[in-house]
Amino acid sequence: MPNLLFDSLDSIERRIRDRRDDIAYLALYEVVDRSHNDSLGRVDFNATDLAPWLADAQIERAGGFPEAGALEDLATVSSEPDETLALADAACRWLREMVAANMHGRAHVKFRLFVWRPKGDSILFSARFGCIDPHFDADATVESIVQAADPLAPTVNAANVVPSMLETRPEARVWGALGEGYTHLIGLLQKSYAHLAALQNTTITNQNTQILRLQKVLEELMGDVVKLRVGLAENEQVQREDTGASRVREELGRQFIAEVGTFGRVLAAAKFGMPAEMVELAEVVQASPELMDAMKAPDVRRMLRDEKTRKELAELLLMAARSAPTANAPTAPAAAAGAA
Repeated sequence: MPNLLFDSLDSIERRIRDRRDDIAYLALYEVVDRSHNDSLGRVDFNATDLAPWLADAQIERAGGFPEAGALEDLATVSSEPDETLALADAACRWLREMVAANMHGRAHVKFRLFVWRPKGDSILFSARFGCIDPHFDADATVESIVQAADPLAPTVNAANVVPSMLETRPEARVWGALGEGYTHLIGLLQKSYAHLAALQNTTITNQNTQILRLQKVLEELMGDVVKLRVGLAENEQVQREDTGASRVREELGRQFIAEVGTFGRVLAAAKFGMPAEMVELAEVVQASPELMDAMKAPDVRRMLRDEKTRKELAELLLMAARSAPTANAPTAPAAAAGAA
């Protein structure tokens, strides 16, 4: 890692070590302006994600590369105080390497670090810091850009090139971390598929239950509709029979009165106990189909049962009789001729 000067990074690393028991993951951003930050990367605060930087610390303590078995044991780091402190140191190493990798030939860059609690529901703390490259040379930067664009340009001395982070790590560690990542991903996919299958089965069961209930309700409604239609048909048939019988009786009575005449009126009065005027009134009513239909109407009969309505109807008939000219009254010329 190149020699860089950091502003306020030491205090941030102390806070990471002091709050290491409450850290879930770290996220690094580059400060572009006051309202915009570019995301550079994040790392979970566990032995799996921080294994490369834990290995770097072990390499420094051992004075060289350890054996492959010792590297695989880094994934089994527990949560004891001294080992969480090792995780905090590895997180600080990750932070410095991320900053160095994102300088991109610039003299001064500002960064912002977010430290999150478990489940990512709240921020444990956040801090801003700067990084200065004291060996920054604008002319050298332009020259490196020209060399990258022109294949015929002189190549850069390989002794001055800093090896990348992945090139200095053993291959076994990389493949182990990659395998664990794929295993975790496959486990998440299987759990998601099982959850979706259980949700689909529950939905299908609920829909089948609702369909059976609706089918039973529809069958009951259809039975009620059939009973209602049968009842209506029977009622219409009875009304039709009653109407036909009443019309036959009316017609026979009308013919009886018309043929028998006065003797029929007397006989009807003697048989039914009605005066001759009522029999004549019945004959008048039967002679008019419109009046008969009006008298048969249930509403008209209900009105005639009311005493007040009968009195008003009688007064109305008397008023009409007084205002209408008498059919049998002689006209004025005829009366004068009779007087002469």
